[in-house]
Amino acid sequence: MGFFYDQPNRWTIQALTDTELLTITKANYLKLCATFPKWIEIEKRFLVKCFAMLEDRVFTHISMTAEERYDLYFKQNRELFNQVPLQYIASVLGMTAETFSRIRKRQIENS
Repeated sequence: MGFFYDQPNRWTIQALTDTELLTITKANYLKLCATFPKWIEIEKRFLVKCFAMLEDRVFTHISMTAEERYDLYFKQNRELFNQVPLQYIASVLGMTAETFSRIRKRQIENS
């Protein structure tokens, strides 16, 4: 929101894997909107998708156990479990590294 209100953002984002980051100045963003009227519709669809993802994440945190969240995240992001430090995944799932480790150990034993 800081971009739109000319204020510093309240948080930072950290990528879990190597990524390419593209940036745009506010002046160029406004030019983009003026030059490509369809951009607003594309942006709106993107924001709706982001909101749905956020809503899903909140819903899983309030309606699922830690083990259920682990299972779902593992099914959806299996490759990350070999690419990033596991404490980062634990943080994304809203659990301590110790809880994550216990759940992971049970999953491996039951496989």
